Amino acid sequence: MKTNLELDETVLDDAARAIGDGPVVMVNLLRFRAQAHYPADFVDPKPDARSGYYEGYVGGFRQACAALGITPELLYAGARSATLLGEQDDDWDEIAVVRYARFDDLRRILTSETYNRCAKPHRLAVLRDWRFIATRTR
Repeated sequence: MKTNLELDETVLDDAARAIGDGPVVMVNLLRFRAQAHYPADFVDPKPDARSGYYEGYVGGFRQACAALGITPELLYAGARSATLLGEQDDDWDEIAVVRYARFDDLRRILTSETYNRCAKPHRLAVLRDWRFIATRTR
C-alpha cells in the first residue's frame, strides 16, 4: 500500500491552477496507525493515534487558522460505517469534509510556521494513510 502523508509544492501549484479563486471543499480520508510514532524529542506527544489527530493535529491546525485569520467550515466529520462499493484498500477510519473560501487560504495554512510546528508533526505521527481531495462546485 502506498502511503500519502506529504504535500509538495508542485501538487499545491497544480491544485491552485485547477481550482482557481473560488471556494474549495476538501475531502479527507484518514487511516490511523495502530500506535502513534512521534520522534523521541517531540514535546507534545499524545498517547494514541486518535487523540494525536483530534487533540494534536486538529488543535494545531486551529492555531494556524487563528494566527492567519482564516475560518474554514467543517461540513462533516465521522467514521466510515460501511463501504457499499469499493476496493479492499478503501477501509478508511474517518472522513472529514472542510470548506475553504479559497484554495489560497488552505495553502497559507499548510505552509505556515504554526502549522508546520504544531499540526504537521501530529499528522505524520498518527496517520498511516491519507487521501486529500479538492472539489469545487460546477
